[in-house]
Amino acid sequence: MNPSHHDKTLSLREFDLFNHLSDTQQMQIESVSVLKRYDKNEIVFYEEENPLYFHLLIKGEVSIYKTTASTETIIIHRFSAPSLIAEVATLKKLPYPASCECVQPSLILKIPRDPFLELLRNDPSVSIALIASLSEKIATLERSLQRHSAPNAMAKVARLLCENPDILHQMKGIDIARLLGITPETLSRIIKKLKEEGIIAVSKTDGVTILLPDALDTYCG
Repeated sequence: MNPSHHDKTLSLREFDLFNHLSDTQQMQIESVSVLKRYDKNEIVFYEEENPLYFHLLIKGEVSIYKTTASTETIIIHRFSAPSLIAEVATLKKLPYPASCECVQPSLILKIPRDPFLELLRNDPSVSIALIASLSEKIATLERSLQRHSAPNAMAKVARLLCENPDILHQMKGIDIARLLGITPETLSRIIKKLKEEGIIAVSKTDGVTILLPDALDTYCG
């Protein structure tokens, strides 16, 4: 897939990070950026690659994952548009700590690192917006680490439901299981157990409703 130059129908003002920029600043970024379309399951970048771009996810959804020595895939998080991806590694000029794969057809604006860093040096307001994005990524990483450090599968599911009760609406069961590092069968058994104990209710229209939050909290470990 060959990258295409900037789509003239796209305005950076649509995104919080750039919506305060002057026309000149916006044009500077657009003139050096590349808009690329990715298919489902296509890799955006691999772990250990050197980052040359800031990636702004404009449409679609991506999965950030690591592969262990035993080739086990650990899903760290999934990001939906609009979102910056792996900006910490790009900002610090460090190899990507994880890989990025599109879980649905996606559109990503690739902004060359060095011109963007120059903009950061010249415009503190952009730096502040980037810091806000980085803070959210740190919080996301902390939540991911808490889930993966849970003592058992039940604790992983309980922690995820406390964090995001809508997850069963947002993702398929098989993807949630991958996110937690458990089997789909285990996830199904745990959801069934929580329903039978009256801790949660699940419906196709409303997703998960936590009926007994204190009881769910006891399972978090």
